[in-house]
Amino acid sequence: MKPSSCWPNSRKALNKFVKLIVTAVLCCAGMSLHAQAAAPYAEHTIEVMLTPASGQIEISDEIRLEGRENYVFRLAPWLNIESVSLDGQPLPVTSRGHEHAVALPDRGSHVIGFILRGVIPGRGTQQSSTAILSSSGSDGVYLPGYDAWIPLDDSALISYRMTVKLPVAQRAVATGKLISEKPGDTLYQAIFEVNRPAEAPSLFAGPYQVKERRSQGLRLRTYFHAELASLADVYLDAADSYIQRYQATIGAYPYADFHIISAPLPVGLGFPNLTYVGRQVIPLPFMRTRSLAHEVLHNWWGNGIAVDYASGNWAEGLTTYMADYALERDKGETDARSMRVKWLRDYAALPAQRDQPVRAFKSKQHQASQVIGYNKVAFIFHMLANEIGQPEFADGLQRFWSEHVYGQAAWEDLQAAFEQAAGRDLDWFFKQWLERRGAPRLSLGAHSVEMVAAGYRTRIEILQPVKGYRLKLPLLLDTVDGPQRHELTVTDTLTRVEFVTPAKPRYLSVDPGSDVFRRLQQDETPPILRDVTLNPSAVTVVASTDDEFVEVARSLAAGLMDVEPRFDSLPSLQDSAQPLLLIANSADLAAQLAQLGLDQASALPAVAHSAAVWTARRANGAPVLVVTADSAAELASLLRPLPHYGGQSYVLFAAGRAVSRGIWPLTLGSLFLDLQDSL
Repeated sequence: MKPSSCWPNSRKALNKFVKLIVTAVLCCAGMSLHAQAAAPYAEHTIEVMLTPASGQIEISDEIRLEGRENYVFRLAPWLNIESVSLDGQPLPVTSRGHEHAVALPDRGSHVIGFILRGVIPGRGTQQSSTAILSSSGSDGVYLPGYDAWIPLDDSALISYRMTVKLPVAQRAVATGKLISEKPGDTLYQAIFEVNRPAEAPSLFAGPYQVKERRSQGLRLRTYFHAELASLADVYLDAADSYIQRYQATIGAYPYADFHIISAPLPVGLGFPNLTYVGRQVIPLPFMRTRSLAHEVLHNWWGNGIAVDYASGNWAEGLTTYMADYALERDKGETDARSMRVKWLRDYAALPAQRDQPVRAFKSKQHQASQVIGYNKVAFIFHMLANEIGQPEFADGLQRFWSEHVYGQAAWEDLQAAFEQAAGRDLDWFFKQWLERRGAPRLSLGAHSVEMVAAGYRTRIEILQPVKGYRLKLPLLLDTVDGPQRHELTVTDTLTRVEFVTPAKPRYLSVDPGSDVFRRLQQDETPPILRDVTLNPSAVTVVASTDDEFVEVARSLAAGLMDVEPRFDSLPSLQDSAQPLLLIANSADLAAQLAQLGLDQASALPAVAHSAAVWTARRANGAPVLVVTADSAAELASLLRPLPHYGGQSYVLFAAGRAVSRGIWPLTLGSLFLDLQDSL
């Protein structure tokens, strides 16, 4: 999750206040929200005194602004306004709840001074269903800028110089350039600065051990809890390599620092010039490889260039393509294709009613939105690179970066950059992939092979029932003398094509490398967990008389399902075509499966395990997800790991650790033809 992606949610905090009282309060003071939004950004001088163990915080914030008739701001609910002054004189505040406004005497230059005090909420406090907000504890403090822990107006962009003081055993780190730091006898002090328009500062503190490295003028640091300190060099090596990689392909890294911070919270968040990662996750190999690459790249896409959310969020998909996917591509085409196939399987599991156009994606709210905003968008960039060529694609990215760095950009800006690089119009491409919900469907119609004077003529029909898609479609025709690769442009619902080859054809495969984003047919994708967990019509059955097992099972269902789970009993679902999540004790499983007309999963690997998760399809085609465990305790051990395996057909666990996982094997699918008997 990127904090910048939370802005559309947090900005809504002011809407009700504005609608209710702007006429009654602000207009009578001559205030205009439009005038405020158009005014120059505010400059903040912030001093923070923080005690992490107790969560107590004192904040002094002097805000220099001009060209405004008012300052309308919001403030975190756990903060109290001790005093407000205007150019050194006391200033009254109009408040409603946690939204506030002050009137200014003219549109000249003024300094508003705030003194704030409060206690940062402890972890576990229920604050919001849409964002992780501020938290404190002896092992770490988290103050995201979007929580408005300083008086924050709705323009979102400010500059700031911030001094942070806290007990000497603690260390502070924030977004912005680290200007200086000074450990004292009783207090530690650090100063951070951003001297251009940027999002509000986010502040982190904890009992961190700091490791620093300088690389080509950049300061790289880890802020790790003591048990993670031995991993500092590994992370610094990885971060350095990713920064150098993206500088070479995009342009200069846009900040002076990059920091990796271990979090007491179970999170993985990216901010300008730093990433904040759960301390339990940092030791895991995937974090310092693909996940770290993803967060480093967000310093270009999403932070270095901010997203204009009005046209949709391009940054998550572009980052997925250039980080997650590119690392798989580095391993070879087999791994790259596997990731593309995974994206297609995930999309095939997405019910039509949960699909949405790419432009509708703003931020990840659930797994269904990730399928669109991350996977589909990444696939679109893969197809764009194939459409215009890799050199032109790289040129387009560099143009986009140089023209919009430190600014905001929309999908239209990306399109313009790629059109300039390619030297041709791409409006058709962006319209069909960004504005349409759904995806093309492909199948093969009539086909024939006949002998001709030049050898063999192979005719095939390619069917595309969904109208309006223009596709660059790869095709592989294998003959007894070897394979022939072709590329077709498909625009109609029926495309007839023929090939004449001197050698006898053996096989034909359409889109053999899975290079086209499309809706897979059922024979092209095995059942996976997401076939059930993404479907809002899915029903959950807990087959157990053990109260403890039932309680854990209901919690597991809530964590697994992407929507609120619906519970029912097995007898009422005998003939149902609804997707089914069945959670059962291992001893009772055979009887439950018999009621569904299913057998035990005999294809599961012969690996010792205490819990098994696997998928199947009933005779009517309905997907079934089976979760079985030897006890309530073993079932409880799946609560945290299991939601991360949605793209698998089966997973076996021992003591909460996945010991085997995989995808059920498939036939070659309906886009493959065996031509050997066609003569």
